[in-house]
Amino acid sequence: MKTILSTVAIAAMVALTGLATAPHVAAHANATGIVKERMDNFKASQGHLKAISRLLGSAEFDEITSRASAMREWGVAMPAAFPEGSGGAPSDAAPAIWTDNAGFVTAAGNHVAALDELIAAAEAGDAGAVGNAFKAVAGTCKACHMKYRQF
Repeated sequence: MKTILSTVAIAAMVALTGLATAPHVAAHANATGIVKERMDNFKASQGHLKAISRLLGSAEFDEITSRASAMREWGVAMPAAFPEGSGGAPSDAAPAIWTDNAGFVTAAGNHVAALDELIAAAEAGDAGAVGNAFKAVAGTCKACHMKYRQF
């Protein structure tokens, strides 16, 4: 019962994150170049995160591994996707990405490390560890958004 409640809470958090991004969709229509590329990658990661939240408690470990691996690839590439001067509208990137770049790089590294744990748990077929690792991944997303994204 506790696992089901945790899963529901995580799914609600992911859904609320999606609702919080809804107003930005129209603003992103004019994005080009590196800004569009990173917006597309963040949108894809959001889709993977939502899909994984729906898979929690299932035996779909290969699907979880695949989606987490795709998120990991973006996590590794993320710091390079924010070259100096690529902020401003229509980007949601906060100036802190450049004024505290070391912190941003660390946040991306924390995200990759959490994804490594999720991938390992899924590869081991350990549903409990997958749930805990998923919470950590979602936490790294939230932590980074709170400091390095403008809402």
